[in-house]
Amino acid sequence: MRYLAILIALAASPALAAPKIENVVVKPNPAKFSGGKPPEVEVSVSIGRGKFDSGSCDARVEFGDGEGRSVDFGVAAVRTVRHAYKKNGTYNVVARGAGKTPCEGSRQVAVNVAGAPEPKKKAEPKKDAKKKPAAKKKDENK
Repeated sequence: MRYLAILIALAASPALAAPKIENVVVKPNPAKFSGGKPPEVEVSVSIGRGKFDSGSCDARVEFGDGEGRSVDFGVAAVRTVRHAYKKNGTYNVVARGAGKTPCEGSRQVAVNVAGAPEPKKKAEPKKDAKKKPAAKKKDENK
């Protein structure tokens, strides 16, 4: 029974906890802002590991516009994902633990998107244009 209590205490130890999401940084990708293309950002998510932690963890990055991406950290401490926004506006980018081996915690950062191409409007017919009358056919029976 005593060994079981020690085992439970070790399992609950912070050194054996899953890596924790520490930071989320959003940077614009200026190369993608020109030519009428949607603005693209780079989202860097970093995790912190305990002194003896070498395990991997999974996270989910939500871009705030209904799209998201799963991230597997493996042995990496930082992962970067890219995302292109289709509309201008302010979005909340959120990284949180998810999947079979979720990272602990979550982080959120707001991003203001400007420079997205305006949606093209359908061309309206010209109101001043006058239709030419249809050519009359000659009556051939006359």
